[in-house]
Amino acid sequence: MIIMITTTVITGITTMIDDQALMRLLQLASPMLPVGAYSYSQGLEAAIEDGTVSDAESAALWIGDVLELYVARFELPLLKRMYAAWSADGDDAAEWNALHSAGRDTAEGRAESLQMGYSLVRLLADLGAFDPASLAQLKAIAPVGFPLAFAFAAAAWAVPADACLHA
Repeated sequence: MIIMITTTVITGITTMIDDQALMRLLQLASPMLPVGAYSYSQGLEAAIEDGTVSDAESAALWIGDVLELYVARFELPLLKRMYAAWSADGDDAAEWNALHSAGRDTAEGRAESLQMGYSLVRLLADLGAFDPASLAQLKAIAPVGFPLAFAFAAAAWAVPADACLHA
């Protein structure tokens, strides 16, 4: 079965995705993925503490800024390049991982990405669903940030790149 995901309101992109790839994408993007993401606030707690976020309106503005200024302009372009690296031979993956790690705006954000990346790599290894040589290549890039591990799994599972950017 082929499912069409349309996000034309935001990006003008329509992505075709088969049911297996959609299932895998939903697995990777699930808040139930056991990598510890639920433990992190992406800086929202600090914004509340310093008074930047004090009500629903300021929360919406802060979240919108994070999505537009950080996720859309930093995380997603790197995720797309990481996915392309894994879709090829994986040789450029370490470079994109290092750039992502260096570009994190706080030590806490960097630690968050690395902890979640470590946890996702362990989970992917435990699943036993990946080519051992490719998995070894991923593990050799240490430490692995979450976007790199996410891109590895998505590329290996043939989840379309554009669909990954919307998860």
